[in-house]
Amino acid sequence: MSIGLWVRGARPKTLATSIASVMVGATMAYAHIEQSGTCIAIYPEPASCATAREQQTLLMDRFWPVTILCLLVALFLQIAVNYANDYSDGIRGTDAGRDTDESKSGKTQRLTASGLVPAKHVLFAAMICAAIACICGIAAIVISQAWWLFAVGVASLLAGWFYTGGKHPYGYVGLGEVGVFLFFGLAAVLGTEYALCGTVDVGGLLGAVAAGLFSCLIMMVNNIRDIDEDREHGKCTLAVRLGESGARTLLIVCCVAAWAIALLMCATLWWPWGAVLLISGVGIPVRMVSSVNKRQFRPALPAASFQTLLFAVVLAVSVTL
Repeated sequence: MSIGLWVRGARPKTLATSIASVMVGATMAYAHIEQSGTCIAIYPEPASCATAREQQTLLMDRFWPVTILCLLVALFLQIAVNYANDYSDGIRGTDAGRDTDESKSGKTQRLTASGLVPAKHVLFAAMICAAIACICGIAAIVISQAWWLFAVGVASLLAGWFYTGGKHPYGYVGLGEVGVFLFFGLAAVLGTEYALCGTVDVGGLLGAVAAGLFSCLIMMVNNIRDIDEDREHGKCTLAVRLGESGARTLLIVCCVAAWAIALLMCATLWWPWGAVLLISGVGIPVRMVSSVNKRQFRPALPAASFQTLLFAVVLAVSVTL
């Protein structure tokens, strides 16, 4: 059981989505904090301006510690979900017979189904990663005093387990994309923004929707790739329900919607260069869609994952500049 085996089992090509979602939330929080200390230059200075600047200083002082903790929460939570998914699909037999050679198919290592790692060890690894995410989450909540985020954290843990775990996993009835949109989009972005600045705004909501759609693209590519095996093993993902043609169409629709929102945000924040920077990466979704249509999933998955990170980086640059 080498380190490399565990790294492949953690599905590193999918981890950019958790990092990017927190980046989007942190970026929108930073923009809100910067604006919160702005006051009209009049004399004598209103007491509200001094209060606003004090609050701004407080939020800026804890900005990076809370941001790093939110990044660790999202990263370890997704790794925990990936290991839990590996465990649950492995013991159900859903992963039985699937190709585990990444060089041929672009698939990640199936730890449980391959027999290379005992199932209980995979489950234990998922529990350890979930515990690390909980510790970092509690620290972020204590620092930010955003106590209601405890409920979001508990819901995220339950959603991660019941995606493929339990007697009635929602990932087996075509609701996997809904879970990804809610927790790796809305919860991750808006939760990060609230933890950092104590509020959410329209910009954060738009960023959450875009990040959620970008995150769904990764799962859609995975499910289109695995559509035949999933159908054979009774795993009724959204791709299985829609059929391969319908799933490809939905992939394109979600991709266009995500890019439209991302373009609107970046162009509004830094006209016109934010739009120019984002459009410079338009070849990435084209490559993803083209690769999926050709059933060449090895390049499609990294392309789907990189889009989320590209959006987050361009958004951060647009806010900063």
